[in-house]
Amino acid sequence: MTESSFGRWPMGSQDAIGQAGEFLVWAALITQSGGSLHVFLPVVDRGIDGLIHRLHDRAYLAVQVKTKSVFNTGEAPIAVLESHLYTDDQLVIGAHLDGDRLGDYALVCDAADFKRKAARMLDRGRPMLVADIPLRPDGRHKWSEDLTLTSELAMRLGARPAERLVPPLPAPPDVDRVIGGGGETEVVRRLSFLENCGLFRPFPDNEMAEVVVRMLPSGRTIGLQVKTAQIDEPHAARHVLINRSNFVPDHTTFVVALAWMLPEKRFHETCLLIPTETLPSIAGTSGPYYELHFRPDGSSEPSRVDPYRIPLESLDREIARRLGG
Repeated sequence: MTESSFGRWPMGSQDAIGQAGEFLVWAALITQSGGSLHVFLPVVDRGIDGLIHRLHDRAYLAVQVKTKSVFNTGEAPIAVLESHLYTDDQLVIGAHLDGDRLGDYALVCDAADFKRKAARMLDRGRPMLVADIPLRPDGRHKWSEDLTLTSELAMRLGARPAERLVPPLPAPPDVDRVIGGGGETEVVRRLSFLENCGLFRPFPDNEMAEVVVRMLPSGRTIGLQVKTAQIDEPHAARHVLINRSNFVPDHTTFVVALAWMLPEKRFHETCLLIPTETLPSIAGTSGPYYELHFRPDGSSEPSRVDPYRIPLESLDREIARRLGG
């Protein structure tokens, strides 16, 4: 059993070992990549422990992390529910804890190879895939070729050196941050019942996407940046600002603009859903920002944002349609 600075892991502590292993893996990916791999964690656990957003090519990598202490055989056996391996390119990372850190090697294997090589067993009628991970490569062990130095995990996931750092913009006032957080929560609430989808939030929140939706069976993924404007009365207009310093137009990323009705303390019935590939052509600029003129109730005069105006209650259906669901 693995030792730590607080002594041995107690009996029945596998959940704690698994949780510790996950966060050690996320920390390793962030630090080794210099921030070029962004970690998104699930709002509800549906079998994918995290999405890794690889910034240089905008790919989302679905990852399941399994961590065990080492048995006397010198192996760390991990088990994965077969039903939680949704797509062949999903990654399984299997690690063992050496005290309070990850061991020197970790298994990194895509779902297709994991299904092919793993042993099978039933757990309460559910098919499980089992791999006995060796502590280090051994040419005679079938999992040796899938071992990676834990110091090179980010490289194994395709990380590239981070691009130049962009100076952060001044933080918004607390009240704007609270309203903005409420808008993100409202979007999560409305998308949480999408069929066959997982929702993820970034940790830390340091890129364009603030909510990510993944269609689990197909792996199709959409990232959303949520903007919430505060308005005093239904016919008011506000400028919605999008930071240009970290803006990357991409077919998988959209901006959602909501309006918070201050007197009534509710969200307006209309929102905007704008592809980031389109946004620069319909937005103005204001210093370091793109600027959208958003009048939730519409106007007698045509606006460049009109084609992207939808009822807030249909946001979940629009996202599902774009995911092919």
